[in-house]
Amino acid sequence: MERIVNGQQAGEGQFPYIVALSIQRKVKFNYCGGSIIANDWILTAAHCTQNAQRVIIYYGSIEKSKAQVVVEVQARSIIQHPKYDRTDLTNDISLIHSKWIDFNDRIQRIALPRPEQFGESFEGQWSQAAGWGSTSDYNLLAIPKLLQWTNLEITPKSLCEVAYSDVANITENVLCAGSPYQQSVCAGDSGGPLVLIKENILVGVSSAVHPLGCRLGFPAIFTNVSKYLDWIRETTNLTI
Repeated sequence: MERIVNGQQAGEGQFPYIVALSIQRKVKFNYCGGSIIANDWILTAAHCTQNAQRVIIYYGSIEKSKAQVVVEVQARSIIQHPKYDRTDLTNDISLIHSKWIDFNDRIQRIALPRPEQFGESFEGQWSQAAGWGSTSDYNLLAIPKLLQWTNLEITPKSLCEVAYSDVANITENVLCAGSPYQQSVCAGDSGGPLVLIKENILVGVSSAVHPLGCRLGFPAIFTNVSKYLDWIRETTNLTI
């Protein structure tokens, strides 16, 4: 799981495409983020929805308790990538089919990469990540009531491979993004968006961080959305 460390508090309507997810497995709840990609579709991480019995989706506020819309979906509405591998987080991407939600100034979709951007690495470009995860490496109970965000630079794959050489396999289907200012996604931010600032498109889904912690300057790992455009289109029938 992940959390925003050393981020900033978001304002209402600043990230209208993000949703908070409460995910039930038996009697336990876990928390993740997700992105609105259509009136009735949410994109998140597969490790968030693994073995989920139901998901509660909170729309339209930086504070879950003040959500404009709350929707509950059952397991049959969760579609994980068919080749997701939880051992190494390969294909860590999942779709949630919700009821139709009308858009307003605080509930909006985020655009996906264009078809001609399929497989792009977006290296060197700046992006924004947001979430409700813990704000401290040292206190995992430091959960903010309000949405937090930070800017992250998408790093070269070669640097990410070096950073994770002993702990993870960096595949061609992920992006890495980090900050020289000890800012990072890091538990509770998983599944949330990584959005390219220049184009305002969803390029990543929060997947993993370095096991040594979130404040040490290691880039975080995101599923590269541009690699999954065909799967998203085929699953949702959306026009991309």
